[in-house]
Amino acid sequence: MINFEKSNKGFTLVELLAVIVILAVVILIAVTAVIPRMNNAKKKALVDEALIYLNAAKEAYTFDPELVNASSCTNITDLNGKYVKKDSDKYKGAVKTTINDGVVSQTIYLTDGKYYVSGTDNIISSNVVDSMSDDFLYSCGDYSPLLSSDVDTNLLAYKLIMNQGGSSFSENIDIIDQRSPLVDFQTVESDESNSGLYKAEDDDGASFYYRGVVNNNWIDFGGFYWRIVRINGNGSIRMIYSGLSSSTHTGNDALIKNTTGIPYTYSTTVNSITTSDISGLTNNQITTNYVSSGYGHTYVGYMYNPIKTTYTFPDFDPDENNNLDRFIQLINVDDSKNDYYLFKNFDINTDCISDNSDNDTSVCTLKCRELGVDCISTNWYTHATSEGNYSTTAEGVSAESNPIKYIYTSDYKYTCWEHSNPTVVTNSDNTKSIYISCPLVSEIVGTVKDEPTNAVVKQHGFMSLSENDANTNRVDSNIKREIDLWYKNNIYNIKDSKNIYLEDYISDEIFCNDREADTFFPFPDMLESSIYWYRSYTRWSNFIPTLKCGNRSRDGFTLDLSSGSRVSANKSGNNMLKYPVATITSDEILYAGTRRNLNNNSMYLNIGKSIYSMTPAYVYSKYGQVTGVLGLNGSGRSLIWLIWKNATNGIRPVINLKANVLYDSGSGTEADPYKVKLPTT
Repeated sequence: MINFEKSNKGFTLVELLAVIVILAVVILIAVTAVIPRMNNAKKKALVDEALIYLNAAKEAYTFDPELVNASSCTNITDLNGKYVKKDSDKYKGAVKTTINDGVVSQTIYLTDGKYYVSGTDNIISSNVVDSMSDDFLYSCGDYSPLLSSDVDTNLLAYKLIMNQGGSSFSENIDIIDQRSPLVDFQTVESDESNSGLYKAEDDDGASFYYRGVVNNNWIDFGGFYWRIVRINGNGSIRMIYSGLSSSTHTGNDALIKNTTGIPYTYSTTVNSITTSDISGLTNNQITTNYVSSGYGHTYVGYMYNPIKTTYTFPDFDPDENNNLDRFIQLINVDDSKNDYYLFKNFDINTDCISDNSDNDTSVCTLKCRELGVDCISTNWYTHATSEGNYSTTAEGVSAESNPIKYIYTSDYKYTCWEHSNPTVVTNSDNTKSIYISCPLVSEIVGTVKDEPTNAVVKQHGFMSLSENDANTNRVDSNIKREIDLWYKNNIYNIKDSKNIYLEDYISDEIFCNDREADTFFPFPDMLESSIYWYRSYTRWSNFIPTLKCGNRSRDGFTLDLSSGSRVSANKSGNNMLKYPVATITSDEILYAGTRRNLNNNSMYLNIGKSIYSMTPAYVYSKYGQVTGVLGLNGSGRSLIWLIWKNATNGIRPVINLKANVLYDSGSGTEADPYKVKLPTT
């Protein structure tokens, strides 16, 4: 008979331990061999999908320009079904398209929820990571690291959102989401109950911007007070200078100062038809490059291109009907001056010399062998209204027009309206020769009845003949130079009380100096149009601001890759900045709660002093006027500053704090501003 007694007792302890050890070995083998292979397969699959979507985006760029435009973002879900044969929500991400010097570049950002990959054509498995970086573009829409489920509650950005009146983070997001679509940019925001954070898209996702009457966006950083303008789409924080920590924060105290304690201002000290003086500070004023140089918009921009070519505009004479409407009408000729020199002769081919350098020393020279014969010195009003210097029978546009433009008939027709002291040479026969250097020579073709400050002219000299030429970033504007100088002296290589470099807190984000031509008012034909309109003007005039930058590769100012700054350069812009600092844009001013031509004294950006933004509006050429630059006046009104002679405004730099900057203390009020700290490593 068989005895089952031993079997009924089960496994011994030794036998159980042996089984466990065997299972552990099997699991270890799976973990060390099988699972990594599975993960590598998933990474490779993600790379393969990224390349598929990248090629699809290239095809879409070629055949579907409305879906993928220059400097645009395309969600990969928009490519599904048409350019990629799938309709799956397994993958999320976007493709960024940029153009730099005519070269199209596309970058894919793709995730399967576990792994993340980004890059251009040469994507391999080693590019795949298991955590989302701050600059990862999850989508073209609402992505922000602040909206992720595992947002760090110690972030300053998190605290800013929590300071919106709700009891929880999600409740505060709901408050922002509910009021954001209700913004009416045709009205100013002066109601304190409606003021706070709102949401809008920028190039990196959901941006949270301050609007209206707010007193919870103050920050004390680097010995200065700042006002937070917005949380950028990648979680970094943009803020505008508001004065020393130890001073008041309005009026001149909210403007950066030079070494003598006088606020920097940027002003024009030249009239509209001469090149700008780029020598820098004179009597504590900076001569801005926001001026036109005759025809075109060469001097518009945070940086600009001084190199021009010789040209005559318009390059024709009055037609058989003596029509003067196609010529430049100058409207600011000084009729009281008695020392206008008018010359008989000028030849653009022999009298204009260019050195083709960034020094902008290209010049034309008016030459007079004998004063009183080859040239005369006169008062413009007296000369223009003297019998014999114009024709009353050639009536210009029509006999009924008012004022009537008359054909100019004097032989003395070339002049430089605004010139430095002429060179006067006394010859051996006691005659005097006159030489005047002039970047643009005016050839007078008409006068205007009862308008002694007007003259109808052709322009001869150095001009930019194309949009691309004029908008090339070659030389710093004086505004940029002064902001850079302030940053160098006050931020760069400066440490805080914790012995941390201030630059360790700062990130390099896009500063958009939007110089895109307006689609409704395109780049003008040299012979027909007189006004160069910028797209920003239409946004300003139609109350439709944006936080997106239309041409990031040209107008999106970011840090130079070879800069000596401690800040890591942002490769998505033009990489033309010496330091990661600039000034505010017109669109950010509109988002803050102002609008065109209406005062808003209570809006948080108003300091009782006028400032320019870095956003141009238009350039008048035909009528001899100058650049319109959008800005903010001392009453909180968004308006266009026409940059006339001796117009002055103050400077308020803008910088960005890193997305990982942590809240340290403070409630955000002026009396108790936020202070920040860096994560410990």
